[in-house]
Amino acid sequence: MTESQKRALIVEAGRRLWQRGLVAASDGNISCRLDDGTFLITPSGVAKGFLSEDDILVVDAEGRVLSGQAKPSIETGMHLAVYRVRPEVEALVHAHPPLTTAFTLTERDMNEDAPDEVKLQLGRIVRAKYGEAGSAELAQNVAEAAAGGADAVLLSRHGALTTGADPLRALFRMESLEQAAKTMLAARLLKL
Repeated sequence: MTESQKRALIVEAGRRLWQRGLVAASDGNISCRLDDGTFLITPSGVAKGFLSEDDILVVDAEGRVLSGQAKPSIETGMHLAVYRVRPEVEALVHAHPPLTTAFTLTERDMNEDAPDEVKLQLGRIVRAKYGEAGSAELAQNVAEAAAGGADAVLLSRHGALTTGADPLRALFRMESLEQAAKTMLAARLLKL
């Protein structure tokens, strides 16, 4: 897949995240690995539903901007840390889906009541320890949680991160995660 195609997929994933209410305003970030060892990443402060291909930056493995005019996402370090421990992962989506994020504010385990289809699509959903947004601590905590092969990571008090072979597949996992949260909440309410 060419860089241009990957940029187009990031734009499409951002649009879908916003349309489905998985991010608001300039929340969230999307990245993709390039063949030369660099990475595409969304800029800071830009609404994901209104991205253009020209908005997307190229960064190296240390997060230095190689092309693009904007400031990269504050979560660039988190993305790069996950790519380091998961060389097979090609794309990442970080979002704040409302019900999934509600699970991150509690100690509830999303694996307890997950429907079978969620288990098949996501495997085990893991939880990363808390780290302040944009911090090296958060990057390390998320990388540690993802290192075991998890494709869906809950960030304590901070949304979720999903992996994929491309940005749309990472988005699909985020959609599955939020659908699971909706289903589990409905089931728990029905038990009351």
